[in-house]
Amino acid sequence: MAFIVCLIYLTTLLFWVSGESLSDKVHQTPSHLITDAERTVQLRCSHTIEDYRMILWYEQLKGETALNLIGYVYYKNPTIEDQYTNQFNITGDGAKDSTLDYTLEKKLVGSSALYYCAARKAQ
Repeated sequence: MAFIVCLIYLTTLLFWVSGESLSDKVHQTPSHLITDAERTVQLRCSHTIEDYRMILWYEQLKGETALNLIGYVYYKNPTIEDQYTNQFNITGDGAKDSTLDYTLEKKLVGSSALYYCAARKAQ
């Protein structure tokens, strides 16, 4: 049985306001994760930035430079992009924290990806 199937790297991404970096106020856990197929894992993101009401989740596939928006939570209203609805679930409150539940599909065994969370003001 292959236990090392997918390595997920997690990094915090933050949008800047007025040139000021607030990255020390956004936290994502765990920092990295190894999982096997069809097991659901939970990634968490939290922030302590006043007036920020949205947490966004992104995926960057191995070998690609583009970040793909998985979805976001605005206040307590989650939205998931259509292509990710069967693989991801987002919950939480954009004013403070969010959880991304992820299930690795068998067809993706051996793959790796980076997952980013970002906090921002709602527009």
